[in-house]
Parts: sequence; C-alpha cells; structure tokens
Amino acid sequence: MATSAGVGFSENPDSEDAGVEAVSAALAEAAVAECDVALVYSTSKHDPAQLHRGVRSAVGAKTRIIGGYSNGIITRDQLGYDGYQAGVAVLASDSMSVDMFIEKGLADNEFNVGVALGGQISSKKYTGTPNILLMYDFVRGKPAEGAAANNNCATPLIEGLGQSLGAWPPAAGFAMMGDWQSNPTYQWFDDQIEQHSALALVLSGGVQMDTRIMHGTKPASGYHTVTKAEGNVVLEIDSVPALEMMAEMLGPKTYQEWLEYPFFVTLGVNKGDRYGEFREDDYANRLVGGVDKERGGLVMFEPDLQAGTEVQLMRRTITDFEYVRERSEAVLEQVGDRKPFFTFYIDCAGRASAYSGTDGEEAEEVQRVIGSKMPLLGVYSATEVARVGQDMQACVWTGVLCVFSE
Repeated sequence: MATSAGVGFSENPDSEDAGVEAVSAALAEAAVAECDVALVYSTSKHDPAQLHRGVRSAVGAKTRIIGGYSNGIITRDQLGYDGYQAGVAVLASDSMSVDMFIEKGLADNEFNVGVALGGQISSKKYTGTPNILLMYDFVRGKPAEGAAANNNCATPLIEGLGQSLGAWPPAAGFAMMGDWQSNPTYQWFDDQIEQHSALALVLSGGVQMDTRIMHGTKPASGYHTVTKAEGNVVLEIDSVPALEMMAEMLGPKTYQEWLEYPFFVTLGVNKGDRYGEFREDDYANRLVGGVDKERGGLVMFEPDLQAGTEVQLMRRTITDFEYVRERSEAVLEQVGDRKPFFTFYIDCAGRASAYSGTDGEEAEEVQRVIGSKMPLLGVYSATEVARVGQDMQACVWTGVLCVFSE
C-alpha cells in the first residue's frame, strides 16, 4: 500500500483522554486501524505519563512513539498555543522504513550527544536516502529571575552530529519547549518518558523530505563585525559595546529601551554571496534572548556569534502573509512528480500572533496552502534547525516546512 498519514488534535484538559482523542482522529483521517509510528506533541499543561498512556492505549502495543512538548499545535484546521493543545500524526506504510534514535544527558553536553546520536544514525543501513527529523530538549534549567533562557544549544549539537554523519542527508529539526516559563520539558520515545534528550526520527525507503525555510526577515543594515564575544554573549560589535551599537543601529531614542531588545532584536548571518541579491535560504537568524547590562552585551540563544563573525540587523517582514503563501507553494513545486502524503511544520513560537503583534496567524497561510492538500502537523518551537546555504544551522524566528513524498 502507499503510505497513509493522518493528524489528530485535542484540547481536552484530561491528558489521557486528550491522547486518545488525538490518536483516534489521526487514525480516522489516515483511514487505518493501526500505524507504524505516531508523532506526539503537547503543551506543558499536559501530564506526560497520562498523555502517553492515552496515546499508547489508542495506537496499540506495536506502534513506535516519538515526540515531546511544544508551545502549541497546528493542523489542517486547528491552531492553538498556551492551552491544552495536543497533536498526533500517524504514518502507516509497507514501503517506508521507520527508525528512531535517542541520546540522553544533553545538558552541558550537546556536542558529545550529537556525536553519539550521529553515530547511531550512520551505523544503520538504509534503503534509499534517510530523511532526518531532529528534536531536542530546549530547557536546561530554570533561569534566574530577569536572566535569559538557560537553554541547551543547537549549534554544538549540530556540529557533533555533522562530525559523525559526514555529509548531511535531508534533515530538519527543532528545540522542544512546552511554555515560555521554561518549565521542565519531556520527551516520549516508545514507552520511555525522558528529559534532556536528543531524538531523531529517520524515514527511508521510497520517501523523500523536501524543506523550505521561511525566516520572515530581511537585512536592515550593512555588515558589522563581532569583535568580542564570550560564550553566547556578544560583547562588542565594530569594537563598540554591543548595546551601544544596537542603539546606534536602531536609532538615538532606543538606548533607554534596552530592556525591549530581548525577543525583538534579530541579527542575521549571511552564508551566501556577501554582495549578491538577498537570498533567504542563505541566512541564519540569531535572536537576542537577554542583555548583559553590566558589560554592555547581548545574550544570544546560540554561542556561534564569535569574534570575526559578520552580522546584519534584520527587520521582521512576517506581517507579509503573501510571502508565507508563496514559500509554501514553492516547496510543493519542489516536490515535482512525487506524491506528497504529509507535511510537518516547525514554527518559531515567537511568530505566533500573541507574541509577534500581528493581526493574524502566519501559520494560517500554511494551513490554506498545505492543509488543503494533505495532512499537516505543526509545532511551535524554541529553535529551528534547517539547511542554510551548504550547512545545517540553528535558526530563530523561522518557519521550516517539511513535505514528505514518495
């Protein structure tokens, strides 16, 4: 049989019932009684053990389960965050192979976990090209009051994975976070309930994953050079304290409003032609997560903006929903003559209307374009992982569309 996919959604506050409801709806959409794998996501308001119990009771003992917490859920016709949202995608196929891998102990150990996880993936023999969906726990611990998020970083995780994998096959991924308060995040791997883990779902056989990034930003400045950094704190840009340089780039009246920089100021790194036309696919975005007032620094979510890195101030254009529609249509064109059967959408939680201040939800454009053609499951993430230029990169303020076809 061809691969069948279905997606279910629930906002039932009873976690076990929510698992049953979401799975039942997914199986009904797929028109199957059982499935090979269930992708399961929910907000942190759900109890992880109870939700898992409901999912397992509905899919049966043989189905593989993978997933974790998310700020919210997107489907063909549902969208919600910060509540009791739960979403499940089921896949059933006699031509597609499903492999799952997990590495624990992620906190303060991202590179080594990446090496080990990549080693597991590369040790397996696949029919056709393997397609990797990467997920990892974002929350390292509760941050101090007023401090930036205490998070696990994608950059060393990706570096470790790349060391073991060599050439990257088609891949995308995201950081799992169940709420903005950095409460503990849980992951499901078959019948294990874990924390501080990195997981990989690898689909192979006749399947192919096509991806398209949607940053929703464009350069708003020329190039500036990071001249001093310490870990994930950018201390100087163009030999000027970073906070002062931000004030200069944003305008003379903004320096008194430095408290507004977190989750607002976005820096871009161009991985393509420095002097060529703007190509979104060549940019990796970096969002400011906090400020170091004493040293005049910008606290970033990732540690890769080191001395010598050229950055540009980016302006947000996500209010242009036509752009989202065009990028969604473009990835369908990229699929060509293959038959698409499922789309997974990774969407930065900060792009949700309640946090970005937009009049509508940009994910609704994805629903219109993609959801009208195939089952769609989307998650709101803390960090997004996608190919930028020739490399896999951590991104923020980004949407990543992953269309699976055969």
